[in-house]
Amino acid sequence: MMKSLLLFLSFAVTVLFISSCTKDKTPCTTCPTVGTDCEDIQNVKNFFAFKEGSWWVYEEETSGVRDSVYVTEYQNDPSNYNFDVRVYSSYQDYYYHYWPEFSSGAQSCNESGLLCERCLSVKRSKYKPGDFVAEGKCFFFIPKVGQFDYVYNTELPNNRVTISSISDSFTYSNYTYQRTVEVNEDNTYMEGIQPTNHYFSENVGLIRKELLDSNQVWNLVNYHIQE
Repeated sequence: MMKSLLLFLSFAVTVLFISSCTKDKTPCTTCPTVGTDCEDIQNVKNFFAFKEGSWWVYEEETSGVRDSVYVTEYQNDPSNYNFDVRVYSSYQDYYYHYWPEFSSGAQSCNESGLLCERCLSVKRSKYKPGDFVAEGKCFFFIPKVGQFDYVYNTELPNNRVTISSISDSFTYSNYTYQRTVEVNEDNTYMEGIQPTNHYFSENVGLIRKELLDSNQVWNLVNYHIQE
């Protein structure tokens, strides 16, 4: 009798936990970080995992120079967080490669389903055949303002990547985007060894890039996301 009662109580607690986090984003009081939002780990793909056929056009604010960027390779595992995307910048004549890194040591991090704390870092590299420039973290998931990590480079060993701001919507030049995460890096080696701000918007990707030492701001002016 006692064993049956214990099994019933265990089942009831499990049901309550699952029902407390049934939406993509919902307050989750039973999660390790009480009061924060739970979110499906696959939502990280909304910022980076775009199919072949997707493209973006950026314009530099001062010079008017344009850069066309398009997806050259797309891989996605629908069962978990994993993806692998490469895009080509026609102006720079370089490729950017994006993929997630799972924080397996973090408490309550699973490879699929809901999570309530930072469980992923998105890594980015820049290269072309015969010339590998650099590699490092560029995004965290779940993103929260103030999160940071160190990304070593030879110019600044204590280089930090930080989530500077998160907006439910972001508007500039008559364009309005969905949730947008601003990421600051003290010294982005692959972008000319200088401080940068990158703005990543959900379901669109990179919408703005600020290269602070060279006084360049690249804004998204046109794009197409392949369904």
